[in-house]
Amino acid sequence: MSARTDVLLWAQRVTARKGAAAHQILEVAASCSLDVAQDAFHKIARMAHPDLHRTTLSSDELELVTSAYARAAAAYQEIRGQRLTTTRLRPIRDSVAEVAPVPATMVIPTSPLSNKAIAIPDEQPVNPAQAMSSKALIYYRKAELCLRRGDLTAAVLQLKMAIASDPQSGFLRSALAEVESEVVKKP
Repeated sequence: MSARTDVLLWAQRVTARKGAAAHQILEVAASCSLDVAQDAFHKIARMAHPDLHRTTLSSDELELVTSAYARAAAAYQEIRGQRLTTTRLRPIRDSVAEVAPVPATMVIPTSPLSNKAIAIPDEQPVNPAQAMSSKALIYYRKAELCLRRGDLTAAVLQLKMAIASDPQSGFLRSALAEVESEVVKKP
């Protein structure tokens, strides 16, 4: 068969699988590794990328191949997202709930010789996004994006930049330690 026929048959097969699981679209086993899914997607890309067929297919056929290729790319991204060990850092808004509750007021003696005491309000739990500098927050968000892409080393670099911008942040240091532990685990 010709390359044109192969790609059209593949595109028809993919579009006929409405609601199919990602592994079925890529034609791999459900429990396949990320490397196997990546190899399958790269094989599809070498055969069916729409740019390869712009001159040989009619507009309707190209539309069919483009939509099938988009489904294959989405299937690969879905499998990739499931297989990555670290997909994101701990969300900032959820970390406020992890702060231990503190009493509303605290009694502090005015002097060691006096029996008088005054009540002053304690600090309420602080949102790490509000506690870190704006520049550190930008680097933290960049680290989140790197993790979504699966680039752990770039995430480590962005977190180190965030710590350089805000050296007192324990939140950033714990996030860096978490990502560095994932880097060590990765072969």
